[in-house]
Amino acid sequence: MLSSELLRTRITQGKIIPLFCITDFGAGTDYELANKLIVFFTNAQKDKKCKGDLLQKIRLLESEHDYKLVRGFVALLERRSVFERINPSSSFVATPMLIRQKLFEESSKQGLALSDSQRKDIIKQVANQMHISPDNVETMMWSDKDENLALTHFDSIDPKNLILRYNLSLLQTLLFKCIRLEFFIKGGLYWKQVLRNVKRYGLMYNLEYNSSDNKEGDDSIKCVLEGPLSLFKMTERYGTSIAKLLPLIVGTPTWKLNASIIRNTDDGKKIYPFELSSDNAQGLLSSTIGTTYQNIGNAVNDDYVYDSSTEAAFAKRFSQYFDQNDKFGWKISREPDPLIADGKAMIPDFLFERFGRKVYFEIVGFWTKEYLERKAAKLKALFDSNEKNTHNKNIDLLVAVNSELSCSQIEAISKDRIFTFKKEVPIKPILEHLKKIDAQITKEKINETRIKLDKNNLDLISVEEVAQKYAIPKEAALKIINDAYPDAYVLIGSYLISKEKTNAVDVSLDGISKFVPACTVLNSHKIPDSCHADLLAMLGYDVIWNDLDPSNATIVKK
Repeated sequence: MLSSELLRTRITQGKIIPLFCITDFGAGTDYELANKLIVFFTNAQKDKKCKGDLLQKIRLLESEHDYKLVRGFVALLERRSVFERINPSSSFVATPMLIRQKLFEESSKQGLALSDSQRKDIIKQVANQMHISPDNVETMMWSDKDENLALTHFDSIDPKNLILRYNLSLLQTLLFKCIRLEFFIKGGLYWKQVLRNVKRYGLMYNLEYNSSDNKEGDDSIKCVLEGPLSLFKMTERYGTSIAKLLPLIVGTPTWKLNASIIRNTDDGKKIYPFELSSDNAQGLLSSTIGTTYQNIGNAVNDDYVYDSSTEAAFAKRFSQYFDQNDKFGWKISREPDPLIADGKAMIPDFLFERFGRKVYFEIVGFWTKEYLERKAAKLKALFDSNEKNTHNKNIDLLVAVNSELSCSQIEAISKDRIFTFKKEVPIKPILEHLKKIDAQITKEKINETRIKLDKNNLDLISVEEVAQKYAIPKEAALKIINDAYPDAYVLIGSYLISKEKTNAVDVSLDGISKFVPACTVLNSHKIPDSCHADLLAMLGYDVIWNDLDPSNATIVKK
């Protein structure tokens, strides 16, 4: 964060906009200015130049550029610098303060030095007393003053990253003057990290659902923070806490900020709205904290993502039941966006999703009494709010509770939504619940979908291709086609084959006793290889394998 006098903004159409720097190359650009200042600091450190000499060169740039920008860059570079007093010799025990004390004492004895010779005489006397040279006395006398400190270490940075850090600092400084800050981010893992720090920093927050006209959708949520200027008495610590939180927010992939900023004008204090999002801040803030969330992901198979081995084991078993590569199957994701209960976050462990239907799942497996009490209060508030809050009415939440815990207060909340487990979370209650939803989805899709089949290819229909084309479950596609063409098809594998074609295939197989020639006949009728064995069985043939060689296999009509 920068000091308030270095804040650079402009007012456009009633909104306040920070004057961010861009990272483009070229003469006269912010990049060139940043590079010049980095070179100044690098050379000063190399030559052990004093701070006063360095600042003198920097002041020349202030006449060519916005002085607030120059000083903003310098403030960030100084934080990467170490300025120290350098003694002419490491054997000296004299300090600048002691030397000044001796000089003032000697001056009081001899009287005020009104000439250069008198001044040199006093310095010589002190040098003799301290057993150092007169030149070292002059050098060390004011060597502890800020402008006389030498740059001994500089942690260099490239111009682009300096600009990105400046932009972040500028944004932090702007929000220090806010009376209200709203932010939106995506992903439960990110929410969890950010809200954890909101609490750690002692910020006052409330979670709300976005309005229906928000482009992120009806189920998106925002966090509302009271700004430092909204308090009865502004505290610097509170404003600094918001500044600390900001890098965590803009470090997420998708974010949006809205704030109300107080600004002093000729007409008194005015409040200006401020907006910024990950869409219009690309290239301005993104790489400043690139490692903040480097270990956060949504991969089901990465065990480090999970809070416990119980959760990791459940996710693995769930993925064995549902192919995660199936475009229209049930998908599992780790820690989705929060659910809201009384303005606070409830971030379930898992989300199961299919065709827009969402089922949240929470595993309660921690044993402390305080944790259970907080969890019970959140769950109760969430289930109770289903009747009061329009956003929560369609929330489908299941909870698994370790039966070895004293969780009667949790189990009593909902008998049909909460079940217990001992060592591992059972998959059966989840599967049964999802099957009920599958039936609802299938019914809805059957009622709302109209399928048009290719009239030139009605003998063989891929149920899977039809389902993918119309984005519906395979069960719905099968039902719709069978209702449109009753008793016209038989289901072989994932294909519907017309009874006319199966009869024609049956006639063509007459007199064939070998499996491979039978497959050749099926191929001539364009029957997929995956359907050969099942179709032969449907036609009443047994395949007899004499060994592992398919050419030796025979078929026998039952």
